[in-house]
Amino acid sequence: MKKLVLINPHPMGNVGEENVSVLNQMPVNLGYLKVLTPGNWQVDIIDETQEYAIDENTGDITFGGADLVGITSVSYQADRAYKIATACRKRGIPVIMGGIHATSNPDEAAKYVDSVVIREGITLWSTIIDDFEKGCLRKRYDGGLTPMEIYCNLSPDRKFLKDKYKYRYSGIITTAGCPFACEFCSVPQFQGQKYRERPIDDILNEFESIKGQYRGLILTDENFYGHSKKSNERVRTLFKSMVERGIYQNWFGFTSLNIYKDDETLEYMAKSGCVGVLIGIESIEEESLKSMNKNVNLKISVENYYEAIANIRKHGLAVWGTMVFGNDADTSGTFERVADFILDSHIDIMTCGILCPFINTPLYHRLNRENRLFRTHFPEDWKYYTSHHLTYVLKKLTLDEMIEGFQYLYDRIFATEVLRKRFHRAKDELNNNMNAAMFAFRVNLDWQNVYQHLIQNLKDLQNSGDYEAALKYYLSPSSSVIF
Repeated sequence: MKKLVLINPHPMGNVGEENVSVLNQMPVNLGYLKVLTPGNWQVDIIDETQEYAIDENTGDITFGGADLVGITSVSYQADRAYKIATACRKRGIPVIMGGIHATSNPDEAAKYVDSVVIREGITLWSTIIDDFEKGCLRKRYDGGLTPMEIYCNLSPDRKFLKDKYKYRYSGIITTAGCPFACEFCSVPQFQGQKYRERPIDDILNEFESIKGQYRGLILTDENFYGHSKKSNERVRTLFKSMVERGIYQNWFGFTSLNIYKDDETLEYMAKSGCVGVLIGIESIEEESLKSMNKNVNLKISVENYYEAIANIRKHGLAVWGTMVFGNDADTSGTFERVADFILDSHIDIMTCGILCPFINTPLYHRLNRENRLFRTHFPEDWKYYTSHHLTYVLKKLTLDEMIEGFQYLYDRIFATEVLRKRFHRAKDELNNNMNAAMFAFRVNLDWQNVYQHLIQNLKDLQNSGDYEAALKYYLSPSSSVIF
Protein backbone atom coordinates (compact mmCIF):
# COMPACT_ATOMS: atom_id res chain seq x y z
CA MET A 1 0.00 0.00 0.00
CA LYS A 2 1.37 3.39 -1.00
CA LYS A 3 1.48 6.28 1.47
CA LEU A 4 0.42 9.87 0.82
CA VAL A 5 1.08 12.67 3.29
CA LEU A 6 -0.83 15.96 2.90
CA ILE A 7 0.65 18.96 4.72
CA ASN A 8 -0.65 22.36 5.80
CA PRO A 9 2.59 24.26 6.60
CA HIS A 10 3.05 27.08 9.06
CA PRO A 11 6.01 29.50 9.40
CA MET A 12 8.20 28.74 12.38
CA GLY A 13 7.93 31.32 15.12
CA ASN A 14 4.51 32.48 13.94
CA VAL A 15 2.34 29.71 15.35
CA GLY A 16 -0.86 31.33 16.56
CA GLU A 17 -0.28 34.56 14.63
CA GLU A 18 -2.53 33.68 11.69
CA ASN A 19 -4.76 31.17 13.45
CA VAL A 20 -6.74 32.82 16.21
CA SER A 21 -7.47 30.00 18.64
CA VAL A 22 -11.20 30.57 18.93
CA LEU A 23 -11.50 29.85 15.20
CA ASN A 24 -8.67 27.35 14.81
CA GLN A 25 -10.39 25.07 12.34
CA MET A 26 -9.42 21.93 10.51
CA PRO A 27 -7.96 22.10 6.96
CA VAL A 28 -11.11 20.84 5.23
CA ASN A 29 -9.49 21.19 1.80
CA LEU A 30 -7.02 18.43 2.68
CA GLY A 31 -9.89 16.37 4.09
CA TYR A 32 -11.47 16.41 0.63
CA LEU A 33 -8.25 15.24 -1.03
CA LYS A 34 -8.02 12.39 1.47
CA VAL A 35 -11.43 10.96 0.55
CA LEU A 36 -10.71 11.42 -3.16
CA THR A 37 -7.50 9.38 -2.93
CA PRO A 38 -7.92 5.74 -4.09
CA GLY A 39 -8.39 3.10 -1.40
CA ASN A 40 -5.07 1.42 -2.12
CA TRP A 41 -3.34 4.44 -0.55
CA GLN A 42 -2.73 5.14 3.12
CA VAL A 43 -3.30 8.88 3.67
CA ASP A 44 -2.04 11.00 6.56
CA ILE A 45 -2.57 14.74 7.11
CA ILE A 46 -0.16 16.96 9.03
CA ASP A 47 -1.33 20.38 10.19
CA GLU A 48 1.65 22.42 11.28
CA THR A 49 -0.51 24.62 13.46
CA GLN A 50 -0.61 21.48 15.63
CA GLU A 51 2.68 19.62 14.94
CA TYR A 52 5.74 20.11 12.77
CA ALA A 53 6.46 18.16 9.58
CA ILE A 54 10.23 18.64 9.76
CA ASP A 55 12.57 18.55 12.74
CA GLU A 56 14.06 22.00 13.33
CA ASN A 57 17.30 20.56 14.69
CA THR A 58 18.02 17.95 12.01
CA GLY A 59 16.01 19.39 9.10
CA ASP A 60 14.65 15.91 8.44
CA ILE A 61 10.98 14.96 8.07
CA THR A 62 9.17 13.87 11.23
CA PHE A 63 6.67 11.47 9.64
CA GLY A 64 9.01 8.63 8.72
CA GLY A 65 8.48 8.60 5.00
CA ALA A 66 5.95 8.51 2.17
CA ASP A 67 5.60 7.65 -1.49
CA LEU A 68 4.16 11.09 -2.26
CA VAL A 69 3.70 14.37 -0.39
CA GLY A 70 1.15 17.08 -1.16
CA ILE A 71 1.52 20.60 0.26
CA THR A 72 -0.97 23.47 0.18
CA SER A 73 0.21 27.01 0.83
CA VAL A 74 -0.69 30.67 0.89
CA SER A 75 2.17 33.13 0.47
CA TYR A 76 3.18 33.61 4.11
CA GLN A 77 3.58 29.81 4.33
CA ALA A 78 5.58 29.49 1.10
CA ASP A 79 9.12 29.53 2.48
CA ARG A 80 8.14 26.92 5.06
CA ALA A 81 6.47 24.86 2.33
CA TYR A 82 9.67 24.94 0.28
CA LYS A 83 11.73 23.81 3.29
CA ILE A 84 9.39 20.87 3.81
CA ALA A 85 9.53 20.05 0.10
CA THR A 86 13.34 20.17 0.13
CA ALA A 87 13.49 17.80 3.12
CA CYS A 88 11.10 15.40 1.39
CA ARG A 89 12.96 15.39 -1.92
CA LYS A 90 16.25 14.84 -0.06
CA ARG A 91 14.67 11.58 1.07
CA GLY A 92 13.62 10.79 -2.50
CA ILE A 93 9.94 11.64 -1.93
CA PRO A 94 8.19 13.46 -4.83
CA VAL A 95 6.26 16.58 -3.84
CA ILE A 96 3.13 18.21 -5.27
CA MET A 97 2.29 21.78 -4.28
CA GLY A 98 -0.98 23.65 -4.68
CA GLY A 99 -2.91 26.50 -3.10
CA ILE A 100 -3.07 30.25 -3.60
CA HIS A 101 0.68 30.86 -3.65
CA ALA A 102 1.41 28.13 -6.18
CA THR A 103 -1.41 29.51 -8.34
CA SER A 104 -0.08 33.06 -8.11
CA ASN A 105 3.59 32.18 -8.46
CA PRO A 106 3.88 28.77 -10.17
CA ASP A 107 7.35 29.36 -11.66
CA GLU A 108 8.84 29.97 -8.21
CA ALA A 109 7.07 26.94 -6.72
CA ALA A 110 8.30 24.73 -9.57
CA LYS A 111 11.90 25.28 -8.41
CA TYR A 112 11.20 23.41 -5.17
CA VAL A 113 8.66 20.72 -6.03
CA ASP A 114 8.05 18.05 -8.64
CA SER A 115 4.58 19.17 -9.68
CA VAL A 116 2.59 22.40 -9.30
CA VAL A 117 -1.21 22.47 -9.18
CA ILE A 118 -2.76 25.76 -10.24
CA ARG A 119 -6.15 26.81 -8.89
CA GLU A 120 -8.40 24.09 -7.43
CA GLY A 121 -6.91 20.59 -7.34
CA ILE A 122 -10.09 18.81 -6.29
CA THR A 123 -11.30 18.65 -9.90
CA LEU A 124 -8.40 16.51 -11.10
CA TRP A 125 -6.99 14.87 -7.98
CA SER A 126 -7.78 11.38 -9.25
CA THR A 127 -5.94 12.21 -12.49
CA ILE A 128 -2.87 13.40 -10.57
CA ILE A 129 -2.75 10.22 -8.48
CA ASP A 130 -3.27 8.08 -11.58
CA ASP A 131 -0.45 9.88 -13.40
CA PHE A 132 1.84 9.34 -10.42
CA GLU A 133 1.04 5.63 -10.28
CA LYS A 134 1.84 5.36 -13.99
CA GLY A 135 5.14 7.21 -13.52
CA CYS A 136 4.12 10.16 -15.66
CA LEU A 137 3.45 12.93 -13.15
CA ARG A 138 3.27 16.21 -15.02
CA LYS A 139 5.22 19.30 -14.01
CA ARG A 140 2.07 21.41 -13.93
CA TYR A 141 -1.68 20.89 -13.64
CA ASP A 142 -4.48 23.41 -13.89
CA GLY A 143 -7.53 22.36 -11.92
CA GLY A 144 -9.59 25.27 -13.17
CA LEU A 145 -12.66 26.30 -11.18
CA THR A 146 -14.48 23.55 -9.33
CA PRO A 147 -18.12 23.08 -10.35
CA MET A 148 -20.12 23.08 -7.13
CA GLU A 149 -21.91 19.92 -8.23
CA ILE A 150 -18.68 18.00 -7.52
CA TYR A 151 -19.40 18.37 -3.80
CA CYS A 152 -22.73 16.52 -4.07
CA ASN A 153 -22.59 13.53 -1.71
CA LEU A 154 -18.90 14.24 -1.08
CA SER A 155 -17.78 15.05 2.44
CA PRO A 156 -14.22 15.64 3.69
CA ASP A 157 -12.80 13.16 6.18
CA ARG A 158 -13.56 15.28 9.21
CA LYS A 159 -13.50 12.26 11.53
CA PHE A 160 -9.85 11.52 10.75
CA LEU A 161 -8.88 15.14 11.38
CA LYS A 162 -10.95 15.49 14.53
CA ASP A 163 -9.63 12.24 15.99
CA LYS A 164 -6.05 13.30 15.27
CA TYR A 165 -6.10 16.94 16.34
CA LYS A 166 -9.30 17.40 18.40
CA TYR A 167 -10.52 20.39 16.38
CA ARG A 168 -13.42 22.26 17.93
CA TYR A 169 -14.38 23.99 14.67
CA SER A 170 -14.84 22.80 11.13
CA GLY A 171 -15.67 24.47 7.83
CA ILE A 172 -18.31 23.93 5.19
CA ILE A 173 -18.34 25.19 1.59
CA THR A 174 -21.53 26.69 0.15
CA THR A 175 -20.20 28.97 -2.62
CA ALA A 176 -16.98 29.91 -4.41
CA GLY A 177 -15.66 32.83 -6.45
CA CYS A 178 -16.13 36.57 -6.26
CA PRO A 179 -17.13 38.95 -9.08
CA PHE A 180 -15.55 41.96 -7.39
CA ALA A 181 -12.00 43.12 -8.09
CA CYS A 182 -10.75 44.67 -4.85
CA GLU A 183 -7.19 45.91 -5.34
CA PHE A 184 -5.71 43.89 -2.47
CA CYS A 185 -7.59 40.60 -2.91
CA SER A 186 -6.17 37.35 -4.33
CA VAL A 187 -9.46 35.42 -4.39
CA PRO A 188 -10.23 36.16 -8.08
CA GLN A 189 -6.85 34.63 -9.04
CA PHE A 190 -7.57 31.41 -7.19
CA GLN A 191 -11.35 30.96 -7.28
CA GLY A 192 -12.23 33.12 -10.26
CA GLN A 193 -14.73 35.94 -10.62
CA LYS A 194 -17.66 33.69 -11.49
CA TYR A 195 -19.83 33.24 -8.40
CA ARG A 196 -20.65 29.54 -8.06
CA GLU A 197 -23.29 28.11 -5.75
CA ARG A 198 -23.53 24.64 -4.24
CA PRO A 199 -26.94 22.88 -4.40
CA ILE A 200 -28.95 23.68 -1.27
CA ASP A 201 -30.10 20.12 -0.52
CA ASP A 202 -26.50 18.92 -0.55
CA ILE A 203 -25.45 21.64 1.91
CA LEU A 204 -28.35 20.77 4.20
CA ASN A 205 -27.44 17.09 4.15
CA GLU A 206 -23.86 17.89 5.11
CA PHE A 207 -24.99 20.23 7.87
CA GLU A 208 -27.24 17.51 9.21
CA SER A 209 -24.53 14.83 9.05
CA ILE A 210 -22.20 16.79 11.36
CA LYS A 211 -24.80 18.47 13.55
CA GLY A 212 -23.65 18.76 17.15
CA GLN A 213 -20.15 17.37 16.50
CA TYR A 214 -18.34 20.71 16.76
CA ARG A 215 -18.52 23.79 18.92
CA GLY A 216 -19.13 25.71 15.72
CA LEU A 217 -19.03 25.59 11.95
CA ILE A 218 -17.54 28.21 9.65
CA LEU A 219 -18.94 28.91 6.19
CA THR A 220 -15.61 29.19 4.41
CA ASP A 221 -17.01 31.16 1.45
CA GLU A 222 -15.78 34.65 0.72
CA ASN A 223 -19.40 35.85 0.66
CA PHE A 224 -22.16 33.36 1.38
CA TYR A 225 -24.88 35.97 0.74
CA GLY A 226 -23.92 36.52 -2.87
CA HIS A 227 -24.04 39.43 -5.28
CA SER A 228 -27.47 39.29 -6.89
CA LYS A 229 -31.12 39.13 -5.95
CA LYS A 230 -31.24 35.51 -7.09
CA SER A 231 -28.27 34.60 -4.88
CA ASN A 232 -29.84 36.42 -1.93
CA GLU A 233 -33.06 34.45 -2.39
CA ARG A 234 -31.12 31.21 -2.57
CA VAL A 235 -29.28 31.76 0.71
CA ARG A 236 -32.53 32.81 2.38
CA THR A 237 -34.00 29.48 1.32
CA LEU A 238 -30.94 27.70 2.74
CA PHE A 239 -31.27 29.18 6.21
CA LYS A 240 -35.06 28.84 6.22
CA SER A 241 -34.68 25.16 5.34
CA MET A 242 -32.17 24.71 8.19
CA VAL A 243 -34.81 26.01 10.59
CA GLU A 244 -37.54 23.85 9.09
CA ARG A 245 -35.37 20.71 9.31
CA GLY A 246 -34.30 21.50 12.85
CA ILE A 247 -30.61 21.84 11.94
CA TYR A 248 -29.68 24.20 14.74
CA GLN A 249 -25.91 24.61 14.80
CA ASN A 250 -23.68 27.42 16.00
CA TRP A 251 -22.14 28.81 12.86
CA PHE A 252 -20.28 31.83 11.57
CA GLY A 253 -19.69 33.14 8.06
CA PHE A 254 -18.13 35.77 5.82
CA THR A 255 -20.29 38.18 3.85
CA SER A 256 -20.52 41.77 2.67
CA LEU A 257 -22.30 44.70 4.22
CA ASN A 258 -25.17 44.59 1.72
CA ILE A 259 -26.86 41.86 3.79
CA TYR A 260 -27.97 44.43 6.36
CA LYS A 261 -31.26 45.33 4.66
CA ASP A 262 -32.46 41.73 4.36
CA ASP A 263 -34.34 41.30 7.64
CA GLU A 264 -35.92 38.00 6.66
CA THR A 265 -32.57 36.38 5.90
CA LEU A 266 -31.02 37.78 9.07
CA GLU A 267 -33.94 36.39 11.09
CA TYR A 268 -33.51 32.88 9.66
CA MET A 269 -29.75 33.08 10.18
CA ALA A 270 -30.27 33.75 13.89
CA LYS A 271 -32.87 30.98 14.19
CA SER A 272 -30.54 28.48 12.50
CA GLY A 273 -27.77 29.13 15.04
CA CYS A 274 -25.66 31.88 13.49
CA VAL A 275 -23.56 33.70 16.09
CA GLY A 276 -22.20 36.39 13.80
CA VAL A 277 -20.81 37.51 10.48
CA LEU A 278 -17.43 38.81 9.39
CA ILE A 279 -17.66 41.82 7.08
CA GLY A 280 -14.79 43.50 5.27
CA ILE A 281 -15.29 47.16 6.18
CA GLU A 282 -11.63 47.86 5.31
CA SER A 283 -11.76 51.62 5.86
CA ILE A 284 -13.96 54.52 6.93
CA GLU A 285 -12.15 56.82 4.51
CA GLU A 286 -13.92 57.08 1.15
CA GLU A 287 -10.66 57.89 -0.63
CA SER A 288 -9.16 54.65 0.68
CA LEU A 289 -12.22 52.63 -0.37
CA LYS A 290 -11.95 54.09 -3.86
CA SER A 291 -8.26 53.22 -4.11
CA MET A 292 -9.03 49.65 -2.97
CA ASN A 293 -11.89 49.40 -5.47
CA LYS A 294 -14.20 48.39 -2.61
CA ASN A 295 -17.30 49.31 -4.55
CA VAL A 296 -19.85 47.40 -2.47
CA ASN A 297 -18.98 49.53 0.57
CA LEU A 298 -18.89 52.74 -1.46
CA LYS A 299 -22.36 51.98 -2.75
CA ILE A 300 -23.67 51.64 0.79
CA SER A 301 -21.60 54.69 1.85
CA VAL A 302 -19.67 55.22 5.05
CA GLU A 303 -22.53 57.27 6.51
CA ASN A 304 -24.75 54.18 6.46
CA TYR A 305 -22.27 51.92 8.24
CA TYR A 306 -23.89 52.69 11.58
CA GLU A 307 -27.38 51.76 10.37
CA ALA A 308 -26.07 48.59 8.74
CA ILE A 309 -24.28 47.41 11.89
CA ALA A 310 -27.26 48.24 14.10
CA ASN A 311 -29.69 46.35 11.90
CA ILE A 312 -27.60 43.18 11.84
CA ARG A 313 -27.07 43.31 15.60
CA LYS A 314 -30.75 43.78 16.39
CA HIS A 315 -31.31 40.27 15.04
CA GLY A 316 -28.91 38.91 17.66
CA LEU A 317 -25.91 38.50 15.37
CA ALA A 318 -22.46 39.71 16.38
CA VAL A 319 -20.79 41.91 13.76
CA TRP A 320 -17.10 41.26 13.20
CA GLY A 321 -15.57 43.95 11.03
CA THR A 322 -12.12 43.98 9.49
CA MET A 323 -10.14 47.08 8.68
CA VAL A 324 -6.70 47.71 7.20
CA PHE A 325 -4.28 50.57 7.77
CA GLY A 326 -1.47 51.82 5.60
CA ASN A 327 -3.66 52.97 2.73
CA ASP A 328 -2.31 55.96 0.84
CA ALA A 329 -5.13 58.10 2.23
CA ASP A 330 -4.48 57.19 5.89
CA THR A 331 -3.07 59.81 8.24
CA SER A 332 -2.29 59.83 11.95
CA GLY A 333 -5.84 61.05 12.58
CA THR A 334 -7.33 57.96 10.93
CA PHE A 335 -6.71 55.81 14.01
CA GLU A 336 -8.68 58.13 16.30
CA ARG A 337 -11.59 58.27 13.85
CA VAL A 338 -11.61 54.48 13.61
CA ALA A 339 -11.59 54.09 17.40
CA ASP A 340 -14.51 56.52 17.66
CA PHE A 341 -16.36 54.61 14.94
CA ILE A 342 -15.85 51.25 16.67
CA LEU A 343 -17.13 52.50 20.01
CA ASP A 344 -19.96 54.64 18.61
CA SER A 345 -21.26 51.93 16.26
CA HIS A 346 -21.15 49.27 19.01
CA ILE A 347 -19.59 46.86 16.54
CA ASP A 348 -18.81 43.69 18.45
CA ILE A 349 -15.38 42.85 17.03
CA MET A 350 -13.07 44.96 14.92
CA THR A 351 -9.84 43.31 13.85
CA CYS A 352 -7.42 45.72 12.27
CA GLY A 353 -4.27 44.92 10.35
CA ILE A 354 -1.81 46.33 7.86
CA LEU A 355 -2.71 46.46 4.18
CA CYS A 356 -0.89 43.55 2.54
CA PRO A 357 0.20 43.45 -1.12
CA PHE A 358 -0.41 39.77 -1.83
CA ILE A 359 1.53 38.41 -4.79
CA ASN A 360 0.17 39.26 -8.24
CA THR A 361 -2.73 41.35 -6.93
CA PRO A 362 -3.31 44.80 -8.46
CA LEU A 363 -2.03 46.30 -5.20
CA TYR A 364 1.21 44.32 -5.42
CA HIS A 365 1.79 45.41 -9.01
CA ARG A 366 1.01 49.06 -8.24
CA LEU A 367 3.38 49.26 -5.28
CA ASN A 368 6.01 47.41 -7.27
CA ARG A 369 5.71 49.91 -10.14
CA GLU A 370 6.10 52.72 -7.62
CA ASN A 371 9.25 51.08 -6.20
CA ARG A 372 7.69 51.08 -2.74
CA LEU A 373 8.06 47.40 -1.89
CA PHE A 374 10.83 46.24 0.42
CA ARG A 375 11.22 42.83 2.09
CA THR A 376 11.55 41.36 -1.39
CA HIS A 377 14.20 38.76 -0.67
CA PHE A 378 12.08 35.81 -1.75
CA PRO A 379 11.23 33.14 -0.80
CA GLU A 380 12.46 33.97 2.73
CA ASP A 381 10.54 37.23 2.90
CA TRP A 382 7.18 35.67 2.01
CA LYS A 383 6.66 35.13 5.74
CA TYR A 384 6.11 38.89 6.05
CA TYR A 385 3.19 38.92 3.61
CA THR A 386 0.40 38.91 6.17
CA SER A 387 -1.69 41.66 7.73
CA HIS A 388 0.73 41.68 10.69
CA HIS A 389 3.78 43.06 8.88
CA LEU A 390 4.62 46.15 6.86
CA THR A 391 6.20 45.39 3.48
CA TYR A 392 6.08 48.72 1.65
CA VAL A 393 6.91 52.40 2.12
CA LEU A 394 3.97 54.35 3.52
CA LYS A 395 2.71 57.47 1.78
CA LYS A 396 1.26 59.88 4.38
CA LEU A 397 2.05 58.02 7.60
CA THR A 398 5.45 57.70 9.20
CA LEU A 399 6.40 54.39 10.80
CA ASP A 400 6.32 56.10 14.21
CA GLU A 401 2.76 57.26 13.53
CA MET A 402 1.76 53.75 12.46
CA ILE A 403 3.11 52.28 15.71
CA GLU A 404 1.51 55.00 17.83
CA GLY A 405 -1.77 54.56 15.96
CA PHE A 406 -1.99 50.82 16.58
CA GLN A 407 -1.06 51.33 20.23
CA TYR A 408 -3.79 53.96 20.49
CA LEU A 409 -6.31 51.52 19.03
CA TYR A 410 -5.22 48.81 21.43
CA ASP A 411 -5.59 51.07 24.45
CA ARG A 412 -9.05 52.30 23.44
CA ILE A 413 -10.49 49.08 22.03
CA PHE A 414 -8.64 46.06 23.37
CA ALA A 415 -7.69 46.89 26.94
CA THR A 416 -9.16 44.14 29.12
CA GLU A 417 -11.50 46.47 31.02
CA VAL A 418 -12.82 47.87 27.72
CA LEU A 419 -13.49 44.34 26.45
CA ARG A 420 -15.42 43.49 29.61
CA LYS A 421 -17.62 46.56 29.18
CA ARG A 422 -18.23 45.73 25.51
CA PHE A 423 -19.16 42.16 26.47
CA HIS A 424 -21.72 43.25 29.07
CA ARG A 425 -23.24 45.69 26.58
CA ALA A 426 -23.40 42.99 23.92
CA LYS A 427 -25.27 40.65 26.27
CA ASP A 428 -28.03 43.25 26.52
CA GLU A 429 -28.03 44.40 22.90
CA LEU A 430 -27.73 41.15 20.91
CA ASN A 431 -31.33 40.14 21.44
CA ASN A 432 -30.44 37.82 24.34
CA ASN A 433 -28.16 35.73 22.11
CA MET A 434 -25.57 34.72 24.72
CA ASN A 435 -23.76 32.50 22.22
CA ALA A 436 -23.13 35.53 20.01
CA ALA A 437 -21.96 37.69 22.92
CA MET A 438 -19.60 34.98 24.19
CA PHE A 439 -18.29 34.35 20.68
CA ALA A 440 -17.40 38.04 20.30
CA PHE A 441 -15.78 38.16 23.73
CA ARG A 442 -13.58 35.12 23.04
CA VAL A 443 -12.45 36.48 19.68
CA ASN A 444 -11.63 39.84 21.23
CA LEU A 445 -9.57 38.20 23.98
CA ASP A 446 -7.61 36.22 21.42
CA TRP A 447 -6.97 39.30 19.31
CA GLN A 448 -5.47 41.09 22.27
CA ASN A 449 -2.43 38.88 21.75
CA VAL A 450 -2.51 39.30 17.97
CA TYR A 451 -2.44 43.10 18.26
CA GLN A 452 0.42 43.00 20.72
CA HIS A 453 2.29 40.80 18.26
CA LEU A 454 1.52 43.20 15.38
CA ILE A 455 2.78 46.21 17.36
CA GLN A 456 5.94 44.33 18.29
CA ASN A 457 6.52 43.46 14.62
CA LEU A 458 6.39 47.16 13.74
CA LYS A 459 8.75 48.02 16.60
CA ASP A 460 11.16 45.31 15.45
CA LEU A 461 11.07 46.78 11.95
CA GLN A 462 11.77 50.21 13.36
CA ASN A 463 14.69 48.97 15.45
CA SER A 464 16.19 47.07 12.52
CA GLY A 465 16.65 50.28 10.51
CA ASP A 466 15.35 48.50 7.40
CA TYR A 467 12.36 50.78 6.98
CA GLU A 468 14.40 53.94 7.34
CA ALA A 469 16.86 52.66 4.74
CA ALA A 470 14.03 51.80 2.36
CA LEU A 471 12.41 55.20 2.86
CA LYS A 472 15.68 57.03 2.16
CA TYR A 473 16.20 55.03 -1.01
CA TYR A 474 12.70 55.59 -2.35
CA LEU A 475 12.91 59.32 -1.69
CA SER A 476 16.40 59.66 -3.11
CA PRO A 477 17.06 61.38 -6.46
CA SER A 478 18.07 57.99 -7.92
CA SER A 479 14.55 56.69 -7.40
CA SER A 480 11.88 57.60 -9.92
CA VAL A 481 9.16 57.54 -7.29
CA ILE A 482 6.87 60.55 -7.14
CA PHE A 483 4.89 60.84 -3.90
